[in-house]
Formats: sequence, structure tokens, C-alpha cells
Amino acid sequence: MRKFFFGLGVASAIAIVAAAIGFFVLARSGAALDTASKAFVGDTVIAVTTDWDTDELWKRASPHFKATVKREDIRTLFVAMRGALGGLVEYRGSEGQALMSVVNAQTSISAQYVARARLERGEVDLRLRLVKQGDAWMVEGFNIGSPTVMRAVAGVSS
Repeated sequence: MRKFFFGLGVASAIAIVAAAIGFFVLARSGAALDTASKAFVGDTVIAVTTDWDTDELWKRASPHFKATVKREDIRTLFVAMRGALGGLVEYRGSEGQALMSVVNAQTSISAQYVARARLERGEVDLRLRLVKQGDAWMVEGFNIGSPTVMRAVAGVSS
């Protein structure tokens, strides 16, 4: 009986050490993913909103984004945004984080951020969903929120 409990204690100790190492590795790689994805968001927002450049968004878009969104629709939206808001004046940073999930032994890495910017004629909040494929971050979703545009659409003056 003593040997059984000794073996159980050793197995438990090994499991605890392995779990601690696993958590350390996940925490370290999670911080690196957050840093890389946040930098990608900043670069993307600046490149796209400086002059609402469809090509800048398209070259950063994931295959899924390109399959579900028409490039011409983005161009039409960006022409309207350029007219309503103008170009980027100040990028105010982003909030969010990268997420790592494992389903059926398949690891996927994604991120979600809200980026804020001041443009020539108003404020904008951009919601970006990212996916990491290989070593590259890609835009999976790009949503624009602006009180200035909403007031214009509603016909309310500032």
C-alpha cells in the first residue's frame, strides 16, 4: 500500500510540474501574440484610414474575408467614409487581445480589437477581427463605427 501512495504522489508531482510549465509557456506566447496583433492593428488602421485605401485593407485581408466581401463594396464604403470623415489625423491606439483555442487537436489563433482614431471631420471606432495563418496576421473583419456618420445618416446636426 505504501508503494501505491508513493507512486501516486510522484505522479501527482509530475502532473503539477507539467501543468506549471504549460501555463508558463502559454502565458509567454500569449503576451507575444498580443504584442504582435496589436502592432498589426495599428499598422492596418493607419494604412487604411489615412486615405481610406481599399487596396491596403485588401492586401491584409484573410482568404475568408475576400470570399465573403466584395472588393467593390469596400471601395464604395471607403469613398463614403472619405467624404464624410476625411483622412486620419490621429491614431489613438487600440484595446483588445489575441486568443488561442484548440478544438479537435487543431490550434487556431485569432484576435479582436477596437481601435480609435480622430479623422479630419470626426471620430471613428474600428472593430477588427484578426486571424493568424502561419506567421502572418490577417484581417477577418473590419467594422466602422462613427457618431459623425450616424448623425449625418440620421440628418441630425452636431
